[in-house]
Amino acid sequence: MRAEELGERRLIELLVRGLYRNSRVVAGAGEDDAALLSFGDRQLVATSDIMFASTHFPRGMKPEHIGRKAAVANLSDLAAMGASPVAMLFSFGIPAGFEVAELRRVIRGIDAACSEYDAPFVGGDTKKAKELTICGVALGEVRKDGALRRCNAKAGDVVAVTGEIGNAALGLKMIIAGMKTAGYQKLTSAFLHPRARIEEGKAIAECRVNAAGMDITDGLLFSAAEIARMSGVCLYLEKDRIPVSEEARKFARKYGISEDFLLNNGEDYELLVTIRKGEFQNVKNRVEAVGARLIKIGNVIRGRGVLLDGRKLKITGYDSLKSRQP
Repeated sequence: MRAEELGERRLIELLVRGLYRNSRVVAGAGEDDAALLSFGDRQLVATSDIMFASTHFPRGMKPEHIGRKAAVANLSDLAAMGASPVAMLFSFGIPAGFEVAELRRVIRGIDAACSEYDAPFVGGDTKKAKELTICGVALGEVRKDGALRRCNAKAGDVVAVTGEIGNAALGLKMIIAGMKTAGYQKLTSAFLHPRARIEEGKAIAECRVNAAGMDITDGLLFSAAEIARMSGVCLYLEKDRIPVSEEARKFARKYGISEDFLLNNGEDYELLVTIRKGEFQNVKNRVEAVGARLIKIGNVIRGRGVLLDGRKLKITGYDSLKSRQP
């Protein structure tokens, strides 16, 4: 069987099955947005994300945008665990004919994001490659037993997100198609200038409410399905509560794009969390205190899977092995 037939998620499940682990490993490969390792009264959070020019960096992205995306993709996994960044490493596959000036601009984009999130760029590697390839590693820390985990959702919890859904997916669509951005700069900016929700994740984790969390890089519905699967519950989402920007609605109406597209496609870098009902208002207040938002979009109920207004939907999300991107 070829990898593309299996798909990314099932392939990961196959590859990580039976991997060695010791007593330090709290959450290992394939279990969460990042690995979780015990170190005394703190826990190390470690993640890695690799990107290729042909599949992740469409024409229209400046080198600085490429660098920022590579950094934020890794930092977002720390945010999903409620971790504070400690440091980052990046390894590069570089074509022999790649312009050094362009590569320096990529590095500037990475370093600007590292500075923004107080995550120093401390090392990595370089090798010759057929296309520009960037592999990032992000290291963070969280107090013992304080991480947001996909397995923490319980029936009765509130389901919430930290921001609007679908802007970045539409922005990517516009960039690939070479469309004019007039009136839709919010959409393209969401893709080209993503933000990791570090402060939001930390604020939730610091409330010590045993919350579940995941970032929405592969689509809202996919992330909801992962939390439901790992926690053995059902996430009941209410469509009218899901925050979708007016720009996204206008663009979708104009070009005949279904709302399912907005919910099934990623690149948003928002967080999806579940929080105990009695703790939700306090957590919401803490998140708002750091200048951010926490928006209720549903509840956790008994059962399995994801319901949208009571209906089961086909959940796809982004799959790097099956997707075809110009």
